[in-house]
Amino acid sequence: MVFYRKYRSQTINELDSKSVRETLLSVLSKQDSAPHAFLFTGPKGLGKTSAARIIAKAVNCEKKSKVKSQKSKVQVKSKKLENSILDNQIEPCNECEQCKSITNGTNMDILEIDAASNRGIDEIRDLREKIRLSPLSAQKKVYIIDEVHMLTTEAFNALLKTLEEPPAHAMFVLCTTEPHKVPATILSRCFHIQFKLATGDEIVRSLKRIVEGEKLQADTDVLYMIAEMAEGGFRDAAKILEELTLIAGGSRLTKELFEKSFKTSTIHIKAASLLRALKARDARSGLQVAAELVNEGVDIRFFISELLIVLHKKLLEKLGVMPGSENESLGFEVYEIKELYELLGKAYQDMKAAVLPQLPLELAIIEYAMKDAQGYSDTTGVKEGEANPAYVKGSPLRQGYEGQADEAKDDEVTVAKLRKQAGTITKIKALYGSPKADDSEAVKKTAEVTVGLLHVNANGEVTPEWIAAFWRSIILEMKQYNHTIAGVLRSCSIKNYDKKRLVIDAAYKFHKERLEAPKALTALKNACKILTGNEMEIEVELKRS
Repeated sequence: MVFYRKYRSQTINELDSKSVRETLLSVLSKQDSAPHAFLFTGPKGLGKTSAARIIAKAVNCEKKSKVKSQKSKVQVKSKKLENSILDNQIEPCNECEQCKSITNGTNMDILEIDAASNRGIDEIRDLREKIRLSPLSAQKKVYIIDEVHMLTTEAFNALLKTLEEPPAHAMFVLCTTEPHKVPATILSRCFHIQFKLATGDEIVRSLKRIVEGEKLQADTDVLYMIAEMAEGGFRDAAKILEELTLIAGGSRLTKELFEKSFKTSTIHIKAASLLRALKARDARSGLQVAAELVNEGVDIRFFISELLIVLHKKLLEKLGVMPGSENESLGFEVYEIKELYELLGKAYQDMKAAVLPQLPLELAIIEYAMKDAQGYSDTTGVKEGEANPAYVKGSPLRQGYEGQADEAKDDEVTVAKLRKQAGTITKIKALYGSPKADDSEAVKKTAEVTVGLLHVNANGEVTPEWIAAFWRSIILEMKQYNHTIAGVLRSCSIKNYDKKRLVIDAAYKFHKERLEAPKALTALKNACKILTGNEMEIEVELKRS
């Protein structure tokens, strides 16, 4: 953070935010009626504290009186000359003792208070007692209170009295990133200036000042790429420029160096790969992209934010707001983009508390892949609340199965059918337990699911088609036990099956751990027994890359 501290704004005209710069010039031009209290609000890293120090210098600069007398002697002949004199009248000189001491932080009349550490009523009472004393050397005492929203209710009440009737020699500058936590009574007594996220041009203006001061060689394209990555923050942009300068080691800062250092080209390629996998509802390919991002050290949070930006662009293209081609949109429909946006937005928020940074993204990939283009909830083609087509008479999955007691027409009611339904209910109770008496919706949902035995061919051969049907049926059964476990199974596969032992191939270590949990293993064994009629051992192995 050396660059940011070294090149922070020292005058109003150096402030990189155009709106803040123009507001301060307008307000401070009327010295006699300047507000006694300012409130600066906005995200972190936009220069709120730096602007507060500039105000302190502007009202205490020792050369201001000389500039005023100069203006009275000069006959203003043009608007441009008038504005120049006006700026000089407001701007601190940064050469007098007052300006230098404020810049160095040694001025006894300029007090910076961190409200996060001094948030109690005792600290504010002490402030109220000392503020009555005249300044030691400056014209005005200026109190800069950072993170003012951290003050307690009692402290705010004590501060309110001082803001209502401040001494003539006192001025307050309150700074906060959370204005909604500042009481309305405080807000109403301050001149509010909102610091908005910086535009790309404003950040580049700030970076050029650093480049010139450090005598660096940098392409303009690189500065705009840094501005994009900084997401509207001056401090973050200066930090990224400092990191890139250290990596360059005296060489010119180029677009290629930036992409290599921060893997932005990799991010764009991976984003396109992940979107293709999501469009195909291919969980395995999508999880592979996530694993590659982790191995390459890419910031997953930044990657998700880039994905959201891409989706926003594709949404506008799809609606005809922005020009684009159908090939670029990958064929996503509006409802698909909306669904993806919601899942990735949730993943972005969940990353704050995630033990594994990639886990929220992986779960979002799995959840999206569970639904096909028609809104079905899994790859077996089953909508929630519908029966598994593997058990529906005449379906492709059922063809070739033996041991079916029911050979009657679908519209006939036979004793065999009634016995089968009774057996189904018994099996469901054995696997999932009896539903609560007052949970009518759960009973209805469970009763709608039909379960049947899967049998191999007459010659005892286990075909690949049977294995595929068996695996899909296991996933459907496990979905009734736990949606998350069912989602994990979709990214796994059967490695080996010999009628008494089932070996599951897991692509990731955390998937293996989830499936090996005692409750998950018990549910898997019960599901296999219901589907095959045999007791079965379950093993989970980590897939070798």
